[in-house]
Amino acid sequence: MEAIRIHFIIFNPMAAASLLSLSLPKPTILVPKSTASTITPSVTVTETLDQKFGRKGIRFFEYDDGAQMAELTVRNGSSLKLQLNNAHVTSYKPKVYWKDDGFEEVLYTTSSAKGGIGLVLNNASDDSKSKGVDLSKWIVKDVDSDSIDALQNNGRKPVDLKTAILTHFKSKKRGGTAIDGLRGCSYCTHPPLSSSFEILSPPEAMKPEDPGWFSFGWEPEKKVGVWSVQDVPITVLKHKLSRVYSAPLEERSKEFYNTPPSKYETIDQGRELFFRVVRIGFEDIYLSSPGSLSEKHGKDYFICTGPASMLAPITIEPGEEWRGAQVIEHDNFSIFSPNFIHLQPSTNSITKIASSFPSSPTKYHNNLNSHTRNFRLPRVASIPHPPINVGYLETEFSGHGASFTSLGESCVVRMGLDNGSVATLMLPSGLITSYKAPMWHGGLLELLHTSVSEGEDGGGAVIRGGVSLAFRCEGGGDEENGEISWSPSIWSLRNVGGSPQGSIQVELIASDSEHKIQIKHIVTLQNDAISSEIVITNFRPSSLRLMGSIIGHLAVSTPEATFAVGLESSNYFVKPPIFSNFSIIPPDFNKNDSDSRNSWGPTAFKQLLSGWGMGNPNDGRGDKGQKDEEMEGEEDGNYKHLTEKLSLIYTSAPRSFTIMDRGKRNSVVLGREGFNELYLFSPGSSHKSYGKYSYICIGQAALLKPVTIGPESEWRGVQHLHNPNL
Repeated sequence: MEAIRIHFIIFNPMAAASLLSLSLPKPTILVPKSTASTITPSVTVTETLDQKFGRKGIRFFEYDDGAQMAELTVRNGSSLKLQLNNAHVTSYKPKVYWKDDGFEEVLYTTSSAKGGIGLVLNNASDDSKSKGVDLSKWIVKDVDSDSIDALQNNGRKPVDLKTAILTHFKSKKRGGTAIDGLRGCSYCTHPPLSSSFEILSPPEAMKPEDPGWFSFGWEPEKKVGVWSVQDVPITVLKHKLSRVYSAPLEERSKEFYNTPPSKYETIDQGRELFFRVVRIGFEDIYLSSPGSLSEKHGKDYFICTGPASMLAPITIEPGEEWRGAQVIEHDNFSIFSPNFIHLQPSTNSITKIASSFPSSPTKYHNNLNSHTRNFRLPRVASIPHPPINVGYLETEFSGHGASFTSLGESCVVRMGLDNGSVATLMLPSGLITSYKAPMWHGGLLELLHTSVSEGEDGGGAVIRGGVSLAFRCEGGGDEENGEISWSPSIWSLRNVGGSPQGSIQVELIASDSEHKIQIKHIVTLQNDAISSEIVITNFRPSSLRLMGSIIGHLAVSTPEATFAVGLESSNYFVKPPIFSNFSIIPPDFNKNDSDSRNSWGPTAFKQLLSGWGMGNPNDGRGDKGQKDEEMEGEEDGNYKHLTEKLSLIYTSAPRSFTIMDRGKRNSVVLGREGFNELYLFSPGSSHKSYGKYSYICIGQAALLKPVTIGPESEWRGVQHLHNPNL
């Protein structure tokens, strides 16, 4: 997967400051001078910059008109150009699969340097009319991803900011330009924030146009402030519009409200290109298309879109910071998106619980227990289920590369591909017990860790580990429906598809006793990957909260030889491990280890358990505030050594990262869709190598902040395990 990430931190030690980092392949970190005093002119002589910061993939140069530029290039030739004085991205040429020379410009930038990608930052603190912050004086601060700096001004008051990161995407055909993924979202007509790189000014963007002849089905845009809900999955951007997709301000005071999705896709049908736009931190999505007005600026068409906080300003208190980011992912040769089979169409917009937490990370953490203390995972072994007719399954679903074998009261489903990849899962538990993948040395290697032991009552073997689902659904009641709290535990086989030559897909299904909640677990085996997808449908007339995780136990030689690569700058919270029916937790995990910097003393461990609702809620209450100060952090390196005991929940981890095992000389790339959190657990290295506790536990999760699914809607989340060792 190739991506361009635009990220800035607004820090307010006394008032406000901002930081912008662009990474491809390493972020160029720029700091704007926005103080109340006179701005010192920046010195950006390209020769000096090349001597100080130049390296392979990073080049500084100057145009004839004096514009100083930085060009970033990755190994495959994809490149990005950044104007230094105003941090304006003027060009992005990724590698595309259908072009012989490989590269295609995707940004629309005029000869006068309008368009591209730019940051808009307006100060709305003192009066009702927003004032633009001067973003024309940036200097190169560093080119290393571990440098995070902020510049403060001399103010002492809170700052209200309206902000956006807006991208102008180039498109070949006006009628072939569209947005996918905003179905079910609320939107209203709204002007863009004014900026120095705008192609259409706010009045131009809002001016109505005549659609012309043969515009069948066209409807004029509604007036400003009139809200609508998008009822189609794809928005064709042939005609002129200027919209903000978000939750109306009056809805945000409610406990539950609908928000726009965290990602959506732009479609350029003429060039067969699409890009996924991911928003982080922002509340709104801005979208505009010029219609016939594009002819005034050239033969190509363009749209303007990006994450924004336009309807309600972001308030930054003195001493606090706020982070926002836009990620543009290019998947034409991605290992995750286009090749995976999905039986379901695009899901409805995600509904989530209204957050009452402030933007400060410390304050956010201090309020977590009120939302997570009652979380208990089910013990599914004691739940009865009807016998499985293995002969029927073999007759009904054979011929797709899947076979069925009886094992006591369970059924083993085996999926095998022609390249040697093999996966097995159990019915009715839905546990994926094995994934054997071909390696660079020509053999197969087991990538999942499972443990078989005798049951506590001596009644048979108990299998733990592998990949399992640990979720709970909760919903309030009304006059016709009571409150509900349900966890899926018994899975039925619904469908098998694919072939051994390409990929095999097994679809499982579970529902509550009243059939008001339905969960599908779709397991897809490909030549180089296995994915676990869940699709949750809420048939109730009220919203539903989802909490839990897809939990995967990855087999390693020993945690001492294992590293997590790619988590740099990710925020995390120290939390107790997830105890489910399939969890493998060492019995000594809660014992104090004086040699570990993440020690787990009895008092701290009891307090962490009470945070999940699995211990005595009175333990450790007295020093809760003091402990919370020590239970959050940020990764300061790109290689995280997993040798020590740890149990972490990441809230800002990248969508994909790598687990590398130097003992076995292999690695696994993990990707996620839908989930916003990442669970990472290591049992530590005090155990025997290649033994029962030689594993790392990974989970795509919704634990700190549950997902809320609206009435008569559905939500989708995926975990991908990719084998890059072929």
